[in-house]
Amino acid sequence: MLIDVHCHANLYLVLEEIIKDAKNVGVQKIISVGMSFISLERILEISNNFDTIYPALGIHPEEVTMNKNIENQIDLVINLIKQNKENICAIGEIGLDHHFIKEKELYPLQKKIFKNMLSLAQELDLPVNLHTKGAEKIVFDMLPSYKIPNINIHWYSGPEDLLNIGIDRGYYFSITPAIKYSPAVKKTVEKVDKELLLLESDGPVKYSGKIGTPAMIREVLNTISNIKKIDPKDLELQIEENTKKIFPKIF
Repeated sequence: MLIDVHCHANLYLVLEEIIKDAKNVGVQKIISVGMSFISLERILEISNNFDTIYPALGIHPEEVTMNKNIENQIDLVINLIKQNKENICAIGEIGLDHHFIKEKELYPLQKKIFKNMLSLAQELDLPVNLHTKGAEKIVFDMLPSYKIPNINIHWYSGPEDLLNIGIDRGYYFSITPAIKYSPAVKKTVEKVDKELLLLESDGPVKYSGKIGTPAMIREVLNTISNIKKIDPKDLELQIEENTKKIFPKIF
């Protein structure tokens, strides 16, 4: 069984087709991660309508530029997550972004939201799905202050020394279709043990102009298999076990 642990399923126009294509290549479960305040209710709705979709709710760091009212909505998000704590499998997508977000005056608000989300994950005893782009050191410095059951670093492309720290701490790393062309993602796969690897599409993000979908993670698995010289069937079983450990509520 393949599991896409990080997808924005609410953003597809025809989700039925996406799920059908995914099932055809063996993808049985898809974690749909939240980004914006307005997306969270939609994610809960589609998870109720499709047995393949599992919700993870949180505030994406880019929301500070997309939603001028987000600071006033933090408590609403926290309350919504608490009300649905039995139904969600993780807090995410949360984190910091100092790469795509250039306005440094927004960084304190990003950090405030991130702290709130980490505290919530600790309170609800839920794993986190993390965005760290350009702020890897700050994120890694913050994490030890919180007692969180498991941590997944989504699409890691940061410094190798911090990657080593994450590996030593037992963080999981989910690999995207960017493995086909990104030296940084390839480096992550080379360095991270198979016991800490996960698969993700991050769809509908585009890869070389092509819209990402959960079905693509079959090819991601095969590419990892080639890089690490592990039989793809053995690797699939290993990554399924990894996913059960970090996201037990989807099983």
